[in-house]
Amino acid sequence: MISFFMSNSVLSQLIDDIKGDMLLNEVKLLQAPNSAGWAKQARIDFGAAPRGDNSPQWWQPENPVYKSSDYWNAIIPWFVVYPGESHAATNVRVIVSDINLYILKKSTNQWVRVNSVTNPNGQKHQLHISPSTASESVDVRVEPSGEMSYKLNSAMNPIHGWISPKLAIDGADIKAVYATMKTRLILDNPNGTDDTAHAQLAASVGVDYYPAIDSVLSDFHPETYVPAAGFSKFSLIKTTTRTHYFATIDPPGPNQTGAKYAERNRFTTISITDFLSNPPPGVW
Repeated sequence: MISFFMSNSVLSQLIDDIKGDMLLNEVKLLQAPNSAGWAKQARIDFGAAPRGDNSPQWWQPENPVYKSSDYWNAIIPWFVVYPGESHAATNVRVIVSDINLYILKKSTNQWVRVNSVTNPNGQKHQLHISPSTASESVDVRVEPSGEMSYKLNSAMNPIHGWISPKLAIDGADIKAVYATMKTRLILDNPNGTDDTAHAQLAASVGVDYYPAIDSVLSDFHPETYVPAAGFSKFSLIKTTTRTHYFATIDPPGPNQTGAKYAERNRFTTISITDFLSNPPPGVW
């Protein structure tokens, strides 16, 4: 009986964590633009409907095919590590590992894991905070465990990482998307000063769609990026392992992108009730 109640307690916490990761950020991000939604909370853009007419209204590539009803058939998981306003540690790194991406298929109503590689293998600095230093190489290290760890540069540029290559999907067959990622704070120099108590780093896990596995960002000229399926809130990274969750569930609320498809349909998210009645691996 004790085991039963303990397992239900753990399950309840997991559900709260998944829902919570689709809400407000846990920390105020350093010099994040006030107009950016990600500076405040999780967001869903494409959600579970990867098609051009479900892209945000403000995303306007020259080629009209990318705003059409054609489904997009490639996907990639990613993360961002971003400093909070009170981050003052200099001898810390962030381990990012165990990225897992699942899609719920309409045709079978079954969850399928999309990726086999779970460690990130691509990274770059973002322009935020210090555009002039964004071109610097990211300080990435393979730990003895085989996990990848990252250290911010002296200018505090956030780090954007991902798993490549892009993964093929049937965009028309997606009912929901779910991604998880683990992070942990470690010392850069184990023999140096332990200043982890002065660290304030946060991470978000997200997912992007692309029209095809050979799509490149220049295809979307003059746009320089592709909108996300969505991403989690920025959660604090701790010295103990933390799991971050992204799910195309409602919360965080109705689609706010102005996409006409989203206005006409409710296929960009599923309710938390539907999510829990047919959960992805590891939730039940």
